[in-house]
Amino acid sequence: MSSGHDRPVLPETVLVAGGAPLGGELRVPGDKSISHRALIVGALGEGTSLVRGLSDGDDVRRTLDAVAALGAEVHDDGEVVTVTGGRSFLHAPLGPVDCGNSGTSMRLLAGLAAGFAGVTVLVGDASLSARPMDRVAAPLRAMGAKVTGNGLRCLPPLTVNGASLEGITWAPEVASAQVKSAVLLAGLFAAGETSVREQLRTRPHTEELLALADADIEVADEGAGRTVRVRSSPLRPIHVVVPGDPSQAAFWIVAACVVPKSALRVRGVYAGETRTGFLSVLRRMGARVRLDEGAPGPAGEGAGDGAGAGAGTGVGDGDGAGAGARARAGAGAGAGAGAGARRGTACSSVGAVADVTAQWGPLSATVIDASEIPSLDEVPALAVAAACAVGTTRFVGMGELRVKESDRLRAVARLVDAAGARARIEGDDLLVEGVGGAWGAGGLAGAGDAWGAGDGGGWKGLRHFRFDSEGDHRMAMAAAVAALAAGPGESRIDGFGGVATSYPAFLAHLRHVGGHARVQLIAIDGPAGSGKSTVSRAVAERLGLERLDTGAMYRAVAWAALDRGIDPQDAPSVAELAHEALIDPGPPDVVIDGAVVTGAIRTAEVNRAVSAVAANPSVRAALVERQRAWAAAHGGGVVEGRDIGTVVFPDADLKVFLTAAADERARRRRDEPSDGVARRDELDSTRAASPLVQAEDARLIDTTCRSVEEVVDEILSWLR
Repeated sequence: MSSGHDRPVLPETVLVAGGAPLGGELRVPGDKSISHRALIVGALGEGTSLVRGLSDGDDVRRTLDAVAALGAEVHDDGEVVTVTGGRSFLHAPLGPVDCGNSGTSMRLLAGLAAGFAGVTVLVGDASLSARPMDRVAAPLRAMGAKVTGNGLRCLPPLTVNGASLEGITWAPEVASAQVKSAVLLAGLFAAGETSVREQLRTRPHTEELLALADADIEVADEGAGRTVRVRSSPLRPIHVVVPGDPSQAAFWIVAACVVPKSALRVRGVYAGETRTGFLSVLRRMGARVRLDEGAPGPAGEGAGDGAGAGAGTGVGDGDGAGAGARARAGAGAGAGAGAGARRGTACSSVGAVADVTAQWGPLSATVIDASEIPSLDEVPALAVAAACAVGTTRFVGMGELRVKESDRLRAVARLVDAAGARARIEGDDLLVEGVGGAWGAGGLAGAGDAWGAGDGGGWKGLRHFRFDSEGDHRMAMAAAVAALAAGPGESRIDGFGGVATSYPAFLAHLRHVGGHARVQLIAIDGPAGSGKSTVSRAVAERLGLERLDTGAMYRAVAWAALDRGIDPQDAPSVAELAHEALIDPGPPDVVIDGAVVTGAIRTAEVNRAVSAVAANPSVRAALVERQRAWAAAHGGGVVEGRDIGTVVFPDADLKVFLTAAADERARRRRDEPSDGVARRDELDSTRAASPLVQAEDARLIDTTCRSVEEVVDEILSWLR
């Protein structure tokens, strides 16, 4: 298996500013629910399936890795994912399958694993390990599989012993697309017919994709409910384009509705009826939102022979033709073919695809029933809309929020209160008293007073806050939307790294549409051998931040001077080199004018030359400008050097000055004699340009006889 991608990482703490309108358009990641199911159905298909537009979040990466562990051959080139599988490929894994934070992965994989012999152990992180799996275990046990977990609620790790399965008729007590999907996947291996009877229709993506794979499946809508029947049958490969995720689009749509003077378009969003209930809620609140159906899918600009994605109910086959043999399933799979995945192969779009536009305007309270948004994924975003509305909005029947990635019911209430509105929980209901209020006698407030300048005529909205999402991705993104709506100022959101599970590009998209967000800027100074590089690297990794080694920049200039025969003491020539050179400080490699010098800048010759180069005022001026540009481009980060807290970033969020005993520093720098370290200390601390000194407000740490972990823990404690 080859993925070609590392796990996405986002900073743990983000500071989001309000005070600016949002505008433009964007595409959200591929639908997470469809992405999981496309990989699993692809693994069951007898041959090679192609999936384009796959969600790039960590949750879906867990499913991708899992189907590979179960025997499918998976390749991801960054644009198209190929899955080669079939029943003969699949088997129990050699070791535990890590689902990370993804409950969808665990529940769907449990249904798949129930169908083949052997033992599959599904594990997850601390959050997932606290989420009950009894609702999926019960039907799989009824079919003949042995499923065990911890306690009565069957908490993970989840162990599935595959067996010869018998079809069942299952009527879930609580609407759950994940439970339905697990039962249907197990039903593909079962003798006889397996039926799932839903009292309330949930996301139909498993039905859509199984129909696309030519499964023996039937779907019948019955009032507000639906019955899905499946029988054991071989599946053919699927070629599919994953449309944009409406649950992710909801954050931007709500943002456009609550941030003054904003207007946004979100392109290529899945628009099936079970996923767009939040739009009906917003319209009822008075929001100006519009759904333009029949829009091109997320791969509409790619190569291939097929026509644009359609919104019909047939099942497009592999070459872009019309309805497939089992179109009677009525599962809502797209009729037209999307853009070709590659090599001229057309891909079918799953379900209706649309563009959604939203515009700022006054909102009024309403009553929102859980049946309108069965997954409840959009509740955090809608709660922000309710917090900005006039009146009290009641969210009815929201008990399932308690068993999401966090106790999301209480988390939503915490966020609303932190942002200056009021929330209270009554049983399974959530009440949000909004701060909407005065819009001015002329209707919508003008651009100058939209944030309430204190004259009584503008809108008095949310306030800035500090909020810990506790790693819940949807709570972190909802908090960012609330911060954007809170006017001038800045909100701090902790636990933001969880957003990488579903939407790694969220911060980039926030900036793309005109929002402002930054991460903490941490300046780490100290003399040679004090541990700056090791500690800064560890701090950056723990916080999910980018790191800049400014010393590597000076070393690169010193190396280039030596390489070109320039005397390091020739100040004008070295300064000219520093101003003109193209320097990439990495990671992973340090590059100057196209030459990779990562190892070359650590030689004894460069050690002897770098102090003279670093003492050159013109060199420092050139490189300080680049260092500040780096921080601006990254929105912050961890920067280490010898004048970071005093000269380069005097306003850093945290300044740290590391030191250590002279003999200890010499021992650490085995490539440099102790007298060389002492000489560099003297040169660095006595130079006229930006000498090495501790900033007045820097925290001092003596790293002598202390572990890296101890030092890093102390630094992180100062950020809390």
